Amino acid sequence: MLTLSQVARGVIKNHMINKDNLSKIPNKPGTYLFKNSNKEVIYVGKALNLRNRVKSYFIGKSKENRTDNLLENIEKIDYQIVNTEMEALLLEARLIKQYHPKFNKLLKDDTRYLYVGITKEEYPRIKLIRQPEHEENLLDWYGPFPSSYSLKEILRFLRRIFPYCTDPRCSPKKPCFYYRIKMCPGVGIVPSSEYKKNITKIRMFLKGEVRSLLKKLEKQMILESANLKFEQAGETKKKIQMINNLLGKYQRTDEESKFGKQLAGLKEILIKYQGFDPFIIKRIEGYDVSNLGKGIVVGSMVAFINGEPDNSLYRQFRIDKFGGDTEGIYEILKRRLKHQEWIYPQLILVDGGKGQVSAAVKAVKDLGMLGKVGVLGLAKEYETIIIPRFGQDSIKGWKEISLTANSLPLQLLQHIRDEAHRFAQRYYKKIYKKNLLK
Repeated sequence: MLTLSQVARGVIKNHMINKDNLSKIPNKPGTYLFKNSNKEVIYVGKALNLRNRVKSYFIGKSKENRTDNLLENIEKIDYQIVNTEMEALLLEARLIKQYHPKFNKLLKDDTRYLYVGITKEEYPRIKLIRQPEHEENLLDWYGPFPSSYSLKEILRFLRRIFPYCTDPRCSPKKPCFYYRIKMCPGVGIVPSSEYKKNITKIRMFLKGEVRSLLKKLEKQMILESANLKFEQAGETKKKIQMINNLLGKYQRTDEESKFGKQLAGLKEILIKYQGFDPFIIKRIEGYDVSNLGKGIVVGSMVAFINGEPDNSLYRQFRIDKFGGDTEGIYEILKRRLKHQEWIYPQLILVDGGKGQVSAAVKAVKDLGMLGKVGVLGLAKEYETIIIPRFGQDSIKGWKEISLTANSLPLQLLQHIRDEAHRFAQRYYKKIYKKNLLK
């Protein structure tokens, strides 16, 4: 049974779906369920702001939008409120597993979804899987999680709080790498019963029993203090703080900030027109190709973290075989995406129109990243946002939108585009001057 901190529920029926009633949905984190006339759940989603997310399906929708078939089948909307977006992520995964909604599979290839599997071994391992029904030796599994980035981030954080093993070769004689950095207790080094306590707590977290887990740890801390085990009580207190930090990481702290509004606008664009839900946008990369003749062609990559440029992550590319801007974009993105150690972005922005965006999507697809990262273009002439609509393995169509000059999402995209252009120009001039001195 779900024990997330659900503070409210709500229902809107078909004849009540209008702008006024949609505006009554709370602007809080939570999940929403679309149901058909047979009361079957046909789609489950989650949002940082329920009101904005649900309204985006019905207000100003286009007839070419890939969600039209879904909208025609909605008879009722249920929603559930939680305290943080991270809790909404866990609840969404639980509800998708419970109801197997038809349109969650149709709107996204469900083989791309990630699950967390826990093995039946004496020292259970935690592993990421895509099709749990084909896995053997599983004690249990959790998911699906539509956002693989968020899931991996949460597991990395949980591993610091409750260390666990992922390596089947880990042994007392040859512990795994994570044992050395205290993120694995050590298979055969600590008693199995102690190891399994961590697994139990992780399972509580993944089931959405976050508040119950915190209460359990608080009781444990009080008992340890009463028994004068002050060092252990201090460690337990640190774990409670870390879990609260994880919850706070996804709270609505940025919603009223400028970047929070930019982020909300970009997410709405990606979800509504591209069919891609990044859950969280932390890293955005911008790309530009500079070709001013003289046989010199260069490309640039800039990276923005939480809306701010990070110069340490900028990269420059020299392109020797050049057939045009589109080939240049494809080349630099293909080279960039081979560097997994750079950390992948949630959104890629290219300077240009459909040609450049098509080249970017091709590179993303060829590197197996289609549906895992958003791709947009920004055309200079009218500052039009170019949006490819993703199919299973190709572009299904296009949407072009023009936002007002004071639009915060547009201002962020312009900043990234202009910075990529500036950085490419700088590199071009550097190489050009160097060639002059030869």
